[in-house]
Amino acid sequence: MKFTCFKFLCLASLLSAHGILAMHAASASTNAVSTKKTTSPRTLAFLSRSNNKNKINSNALENIPRGGECSDSNPVLFAKIGTTSILESAALFGILWSSVKFAASGSYPSWIPSVFDESLVELLASFLVVFGSSFVGAIVDGGMSAATNQALNPNKVLGDPDWYKNLVKPSWNPPGWVFPIMWLIVSKPTQLCALSRMIKFGTNGNKKESMLALAAYTTHLALGNAWNKVFFGLECVERGTVVITAFFGVLLASTYLIYNIDKGAGYYMLPTCGWVSVATALQYSIYFKNKK
Repeated sequence: MKFTCFKFLCLASLLSAHGILAMHAASASTNAVSTKKTTSPRTLAFLSRSNNKNKINSNALENIPRGGECSDSNPVLFAKIGTTSILESAALFGILWSSVKFAASGSYPSWIPSVFDESLVELLASFLVVFGSSFVGAIVDGGMSAATNQALNPNKVLGDPDWYKNLVKPSWNPPGWVFPIMWLIVSKPTQLCALSRMIKFGTNGNKKESMLALAAYTTHLALGNAWNKVFFGLECVERGTVVITAFFGVLLASTYLIYNIDKGAGYYMLPTCGWVSVATALQYSIYFKNKK
């Protein structure tokens, strides 16, 4: 059977759409319970001293910088991000490269059928890495990533439910329904096509070049998850801008490396590059509009 990425797109899009419906049903019951953001002891102490230790002045609350969960200093936070991103990227790379080595080894069972002219183990590994990178990251850093919640409901965050909604955003800010369509219906299936083509046509040639491209690709996934955690999870606008810049830069580098291995695979990365460029521009606009 000839390899066709169109079939990949159809299969992955159907699975993604099914996943959206299932997760929306689960999140509907979860979102029914409202959460209330607590004020840090340091902030309470400051407000109590300025209001006779009993009353909290509403004007003082308005002057508290957005992103109150950003308690770490910049070096500490970025050290954590760097460490978890490296570990997550290594885990994702290990999944992909192990599947390639196993499929090429003599111990791979001959009775396992290929799918779209690709070994089943490589296809499953690619699917896990593309669609399940946030869950791998959650295992690495010991907590659930905010990526899934943000993709399905970008106006709802884990900390303050109204935090993202209350940020000053540009007039061209995409509506909420665009996010799940772009991430799960457009970006992820095309990434699966790119990764599958690169593994199919690239791993038999220059292995060093293939390993570098795979490492860059998994690093961009890890940095994307880190951005979701910093911006939507910790509600840090400034630091989220730094992380998404690195995320976008590594994405472009991985696309270039993949293109050098297989042009078709490189072209399949372009929808993700386009969407992340929009997300990066939106992040910068939010940063400058909410800067104090």
